[in-house]
Amino acid sequence: MRLTPVFSMVNFINDAHFRRVWRHPKKTINSSQKAWVHYMLQVWGKVNTGDCSPGGAINVIGRLMIRSQWSDDKAKQIESVVMRLYEEDGLRGDELYKKARELVIPQSSFSHIITLAKESDDAAFVERVMVKTFHRESPVRDVAIKRYCNRNCTQDIARIISYITGADIQYCRKRVVWCEKVLESEMFYAMKRELEKEFPLIAA
Repeated sequence: MRLTPVFSMVNFINDAHFRRVWRHPKKTINSSQKAWVHYMLQVWGKVNTGDCSPGGAINVIGRLMIRSQWSDDKAKQIESVVMRLYEEDGLRGDELYKKARELVIPQSSFSHIITLAKESDDAAFVERVMVKTFHRESPVRDVAIKRYCNRNCTQDIARIISYITGADIQYCRKRVVWCEKVLESEMFYAMKRELEKEFPLIAA
């Protein structure tokens, strides 16, 4: 098996050591922001593998966040509306998305939102940001490919690293999680910056 960048993670003593070497300062994102990042990465992975991305309320929240103004209040509103329609009204899939979109993004606010894009456009956007944000030899980028394009879960990646390097599987799992957290936060802020350049009306 070819040793890809993620295998180098066994050489890092702790998360701080890893972040210092790769210059990833600690950044935090909330649950709504994380849902959006996961949705965008799933779309990116789906387009790059031809596989299907998971459905459900979390993905609908993510889809609506890319179309809406950037503010914590708007994110909370989207999350609240989607979960109510999902849990109380039993809506699913496109029906859930369309109904939630009607409620949280009315026609009158269309001048302030991103127009509906195709998944291929979203995937191309993620790819562009990914390339700008992470070096091709970055273990974080390697984890992104394994997670979202190859459909490996955290434990699967840790198991492969453990098998090849001989390191304890929990030791390896911790290091995969470090990469996943950096991926989420770095991609969130990088995508947000790109969107604000393209759509100045999006709230900071």
